[in-house]
Amino acid sequence: MTEIKARVGETAGKIWQLLSTEGPQTVAQMKKKLKDDSEYLNFALGWLTREDKIDICLEKRSYRVQLKE
Repeated sequence: MTEIKARVGETAGKIWQLLSTEGPQTVAQMKKKLKDDSEYLNFALGWLTREDKIDICLEKRSYRVQLKE
């Protein structure tokens, strides 16, 4: 269980760094750039959302993610 939490936390850090340096991204863009398991990406997005660190909004047929200001 601890290993899973660590990997989710690591993925959350990668997401935060990507959004910080490159700005808002769609979930599909993040999957391509981070090359991480999509389950861990989704877990990490949930974590960041719960911690109120990111905003997620629906745009057409995809979701755009950005850091909260």
